[in-house]
Amino acid sequence: MKSKIPPPTSDPEIDLSPLIDLSFLLLVYFLATSTLEPVESDLAMTMLGPTKGAPPTIDLMEVEVNEAGHILANGEVLDTDSESRELPMLLDRLKTYVASARLTATDPAVILAADDQAKGQRFVDILNVLAHRDVGIEKVTLKGFRNE
Repeated sequence: MKSKIPPPTSDPEIDLSPLIDLSFLLLVYFLATSTLEPVESDLAMTMLGPTKGAPPTIDLMEVEVNEAGHILANGEVLDTDSESRELPMLLDRLKTYVASARLTATDPAVILAADDQAKGQRFVDILNVLAHRDVGIEKVTLKGFRNE
């Protein structure tokens, strides 16, 4: 004889309450453990425009990112490792520039140029160095960008 299995009286249900709890716990975990890079979160910089009156007593430093991602300061190649986010040679050069500007009682300012083929991260790395606590350059002029 065959045994008969009685038909189910209701459809099986899946309780989603533990899944919702787990998703909220994961959300809280990732919010608590993630960090924002404070240097990139808010850079206090002033864009320089054409000025009238007396010219500055110290020359502006021109910092450039070329197509290969190399950093140049006043035409001299400084940092060439395009994969590194640290720019020690530029940082050192900017510290010297800021010290010179303070000796002449002027605000240091930088002209920043980037090749259109350069990675955007290199541009942000330069902004991070300009906002470094030992440098603190807030006056920046952008040049050489094309409207596309």
